Amino acid sequence: MKRLIPLLLLAVIFTAGCDLAGISITTTTQAPLINSFVADPPTISTGQSSKLSWSVTGATKVSIDQGIGNVSLTGNRAVMPNVTTVYTLTATNAAGVSAPATAQVIVSGAITPTPTPTPTPTPGSLPVINYFTANPTTLYAGGSTTLSWNVSNATSVNIDRGVGVVGSVGTISLSPLATTTYTLMAANAAGSKMTTTQVIVSGVPSPYSPTGLPVVNYFTANPPTISAGSSTTLSWNVSNAASVTIDPGVGSVSSVGTTLVSPATSTNYTLTASNATGWYSVAMTVLVTGAPPVVTGWTGTWETTYGTMVLSQTGNQVTGNYEHDSGHITGTVSGNVLTGTWSEAPTYSPANNDAGDVQLTISPDGNSFTGGWRHGSSGGWTMNWTGTKIF
Repeated sequence: MKRLIPLLLLAVIFTAGCDLAGISITTTTQAPLINSFVADPPTISTGQSSKLSWSVTGATKVSIDQGIGNVSLTGNRAVMPNVTTVYTLTATNAAGVSAPATAQVIVSGAITPTPTPTPTPTPGSLPVINYFTANPTTLYAGGSTTLSWNVSNATSVNIDRGVGVVGSVGTISLSPLATTTYTLMAANAAGSKMTTTQVIVSGVPSPYSPTGLPVVNYFTANPPTISAGSSTTLSWNVSNAASVTIDPGVGSVSSVGTTLVSPATSTNYTLTASNATGWYSVAMTVLVTGAPPVVTGWTGTWETTYGTMVLSQTGNQVTGNYEHDSGHITGTVSGNVLTGTWSEAPTYSPANNDAGDVQLTISPDGNSFTGGWRHGSSGGWTMNWTGTKIF
């Protein structure tokens, strides 16, 4: 994701003709003052809630652990822990000096979970993912979540989104800026298995991010894992953006919306929101399992938006011609989707806007298609290419 911190700092430091006379800078090593941080009531029964309340002065940042994250100088928050929990509030001032305080919520009658027996792996069998969870699964931007996992019979375990190689059993605390799907992959000599867990992030990014950038309130896929040939719905909500694009294959979109996608393989979708200050991007992976069947109904003559088109299909490869500007089309079929390129007279070149990408989806009965095209291999799509098979 793109941040413009260096440019903003340079603009301050190197402003021409800046007169620093008369400016005084005061630094302090005095810690912020935590006037109060309490839990009311301090003891609850399982399923009940307690209210954390706090008051801080002299701080520029206040945060509370256990997934709460950044908070205001004065406030309260209802919590419902399942077990006795110690909450730590940390107040930090502009000089970087911090002060902590704790508040404990005692949970009486909490049920101690019975450990799930670890399955005994069969020699030569695939890895076993006993669990892969996030707690909490929903948080405000600036908060944190804890990923936990337990894997058996694996020689390697890896979690994406920058976590990397991990042990067979473990936990890690993360603070995603936007809704994120994490994927755990376990492998051994027999093969690999994977599973996902999603953390939904609401609200706005941390106030310590550069001001003025667009805000991605959420960017999700439902479901995040599909079988080959199936579809998933991308949903997004963006604030303070002049333009929003989603790649690959979606292009320019409005600030709030949904779209149906049918990736042939696991695909990393990136939403990029831009304004005059800069840009902010969020990535998300849609996992695709299995291999889609190849639809073989593209061969024939079609009446389309851009005139009569004649296509020929061999295996998963399609080539053809259409009337508009003596156009050519070539592509590869995956499932019911034809993905490829178009080109037209006089130059047949993307440099002259005479060529670009095309993506067409054939109907289940093989008698019609819908889809779109764009100039070159980036930018917005024109979703108006339709056709009906005439013979």
